[in-house]
Amino acid sequence: MKKYIRAILDDLKKKDKKDHIPPIPMAPQDAKVTDYDPKPLPPMPDDLDNQELSKDPLERVRQLDWQAQQKVQNPGH
Repeated sequence: MKKYIRAILDDLKKKDKKDHIPPIPMAPQDAKVTDYDPKPLPPMPDDLDNQELSKDPLERVRQLDWQAQQKVQNPGH
């Protein structure tokens, strides 16, 4: 890393070569990859957005009507 910093500083000291950018070093192939994104929570029984709707149109209407009533009763969920 010191080598790259010294090269950058040397380039900055030279007045005639200010447009030169040193190459970016390649990442090691065996580098550990860390995923910082949180894993999605499993769907809960009262999670209305992840409910599997029925293929029967009448049952689906009942499910959606029940969801709408639950959302009106519990707006924070």
